[in-house]
Amino acid sequence: MTPVEAADAAVKPAPPSAFRKTKWSVVWLLTLTIFSAMTVGGLLAPIQEAVKADLGLSDFQLALIVGSATAIPAAILSLPIAWMVDHHTRTRLLVILASFWAVGTIGTAFAQDFHGLIAARLVSGIGAATAFPVLVSILADVCMPERRGRSMLLISIGAWGGVAAAFAIGGTLFGWLEANPTALVAGMAPWREVHLLVGIGAALLVLPLFLIREPARHEVELVNPGLKATLRAFWRRRTFLGWLYVGNFAGGFAEGAAALWIGSVLVRQYGQSPGQFGGWVGLVILASGIVGSVIGGFTADASQKLKMRGAILLPAVIATALSIPASAYPIMPSVTLFAWCLFALLLGGVVVNLVNSAAIAVLLPNEERATSLAALAVIAKIIGGPVTAAVVAWMTLLFKGPTGLGLTLTWLGVVTGVISLIGYVFAMRYAPSPAAETPATRG
Repeated sequence: MTPVEAADAAVKPAPPSAFRKTKWSVVWLLTLTIFSAMTVGGLLAPIQEAVKADLGLSDFQLALIVGSATAIPAAILSLPIAWMVDHHTRTRLLVILASFWAVGTIGTAFAQDFHGLIAARLVSGIGAATAFPVLVSILADVCMPERRGRSMLLISIGAWGGVAAAFAIGGTLFGWLEANPTALVAGMAPWREVHLLVGIGAALLVLPLFLIREPARHEVELVNPGLKATLRAFWRRRTFLGWLYVGNFAGGFAEGAAALWIGSVLVRQYGQSPGQFGGWVGLVILASGIVGSVIGGFTADASQKLKMRGAILLPAVIATALSIPASAYPIMPSVTLFAWCLFALLLGGVVVNLVNSAAIAVLLPNEERATSLAALAVIAKIIGGPVTAAVVAWMTLLFKGPTGLGLTLTWLGVVTGVISLIGYVFAMRYAPSPAAETPATRG
């Protein structure tokens, strides 16, 4: 079989059918995979102050490590990987990406300076920051369109469970290892031991991925489209995708700022240590992820029944509006109020992210989904990483004092939340009709 024939086989569409049974075993394995990716991706956040002190890093270097190290792989590789998703075997690609984030996490444990640490994080980011379009592309082909919201809620729970586990495991395990320095590897700093153990766990979770068989592709308009055909398809949907990306672009600021600076705010403004906040922050993230995924999944499916244009995006509009006041979480007078407002903010973000993905999986044909999701991922990673870090660093010059970081994050969340709301309202207005199961043509 020639490379061209192999590529054609990988994207061969399934014959049109009225019904296909959801492959829940595949959905659960994909859920486990995104859990692993998000755990290793967020593992540094709760213990970054310890890493900073151990390696003698500056705030600027720390911002590069926690922001740019995942944003750079996403910016450079997301679109090429999405092209591979649309043209080659997705299950094989997923195994490769999962191996990258496992190796990178283990490598982080042995980094000796800033350059070594950012190199290890880059390797981890190649997998963790680019895998989501692969997962959604596979998921969309193992269930019917009207069930994708509910199937995707498990993926969303897995993702937010991973973010929660990063704080719960990272903070709690760090605290225990700090109190018991000779429990595992004598002479190794606790933050290094945390990365070593989690990296080994991530490597073991690569093994179940060999059990997933490549599913047939559904809702295909063009088989193996060329670059010119893909660009034409994007241009036809430019208004819808443009406004959708505006909503995602602006919304990424608040979520990115929270992901990067929750630990620092709690240490600097509330006097808490990673061992103290790791458990409850992880619980807040997990609870918001579960509740938000359930709400987003069921409302995404239910809203499709409404007789209005772009109805599937209606839950994203409502969630964005409700999460704007929750952006005040960093200036709350107590840790308890901080936790409740953070829960509300993250809840809205979970609903929005799930509905975003479900909308693309329902409204766009198969061959355009991975590329569109990759573009969303690029925006989210760049905005949630280096752009947010730079904006926050600049804004802290305006808001000085012990609460300066909290005021910066609050204003950033409110302003960008309003812009995000406008983006989703217009995305609804210009949304295309759902992709139909029709005979495919060659690109």
